[in-house]
Amino acid sequence: MGADLEQLAALREVLLRQSNVIEELTATLRSQLSGTSWHGPAAERFRGAWTSDFEPTLRRLQGALQDAGVEVGRRRDALLQAGG
Repeated sequence: MGADLEQLAALREVLLRQSNVIEELTATLRSQLSGTSWHGPAAERFRGAWTSDFEPTLRRLQGALQDAGVEVGRRRDALLQAGG
């Protein structure tokens, strides 16, 4: 068993970077939604769906990518220590 340490480092960086992208996307959408003048039943339904479904899903995705990046980094470090 083994791995290419450079590839693991690159994977870690991609996971963490994309986690940040999702975090920024969520903040941008939240800000845009709160600053948009939109009234009526459709607006209420959308805002409800944003609060109950969309934003929590994006937060879970962001957290999962962050956790995966941290874990890949840990695994890489462990392999580096074992080989060094």
